[in-house]
Amino acid sequence: MAPSAVEQVKADSAHLRGDLATELADGTDHFGASSVNLLKFHGIYQQDDRDQRRARTTAGRELAFSCMVRCSVPGGILRREQWTEIDRLADEVGDGSLRLTTRQGVQYHFIHKGELKPLIGALNRRLVTTYAACGDVVRNVMFSSTPEAGRPLERVEALGRVLANRF
Repeated sequence: MAPSAVEQVKADSAHLRGDLATELADGTDHFGASSVNLLKFHGIYQQDDRDQRRARTTAGRELAFSCMVRCSVPGGILRREQWTEIDRLADEVGDGSLRLTTRQGVQYHFIHKGELKPLIGALNRRLVTTYAACGDVVRNVMFSSTPEAGRPLERVEALGRVLANRF
């Protein structure tokens, strides 16, 4: 059986690199179809502004593209320095908002293509990753972020960290 189109893009992508570096530097505001599929494995979805879609399409203009970037936060636990950086970056490269997900992740919305590299670089320097936060991968390992000393939840947190590191 032949692989699906998305599986073929992944297979041809040189370990999920594809043309992402070239497209990040090309000066446009959006990515091509193959790159859009690969972006998901880097925690990024390309979107267009739904509020502007009809007017732009009617006027014959291109869509207003931006990205949603999701941070994977295993167990929903962040150090103070990590949260401070996540929050600061929302103002610096985003629209000032963050969304906390039901899967213990953090999302940035309305991130423009040119802001992806600085955003992800700054997050990585604080040991926060977007890798594998979207797409057909394990999105996040969830566990209680408030274990009580000596209680079974403490063991669950330890196991959660092992699983998060594994995946």
